[in-house]
Amino acid sequence: MGNDSISTYAFASLGWLSLQAVPLIVWPTFISSMLTENGGHAHAPAVVNVVETYFARYLGFSQLAIGLLIVTLSGALPLTSKVTSPNDPNSPYANAVVLISMFYHTIGAAYGYSRYTSSGGHVGYLLGFTGSAIMSAYALWLFMFAGEQAKVNAATGADKRTSNFPFKNAEAEKRFDDKKRVTRKEI
Repeated sequence: MGNDSISTYAFASLGWLSLQAVPLIVWPTFISSMLTENGGHAHAPAVVNVVETYFARYLGFSQLAIGLLIVTLSGALPLTSKVTSPNDPNSPYANAVVLISMFYHTIGAAYGYSRYTSSGGHVGYLLGFTGSAIMSAYALWLFMFAGEQAKVNAATGADKRTSNFPFKNAEAEKRFDDKKRVTRKEI
């Protein structure tokens, strides 16, 4: 996979998970009261107990740990010096990290969307869905397209794997019409 695009994804994923984790660690009661059914209105204050606070903070620390694991295992953060590392800058775990984190973000997006539709439209769930869906789509794009080594012709800059089906390349044929083509039968 392309090292630059994986690094961008790894740090973007760390940023998204940190954005979710910091409020959970710093203000767990505020987050819990915002996402309750009564919405934390003044006329019906939400009661947040010690167990909810513990689980909110623990979730925040877990999200930070997952984000740091994504950055570390993807190869975005060099852990060895250039003298001791091989010439290949890609981490052997990059494909696995992108795949597993894609599933993580997809599950987060699906859960955020299901809670958004069932809760009557809390904006917090919509924001969670949007961020996780963007990260999941980016990971899917990386998984599908960033792993290939491009087979680009050095002279023309065109991809060698393209074909003329279903359209013909008329411009290329015009170039060769002026030159006499030598076929195997003529040789």
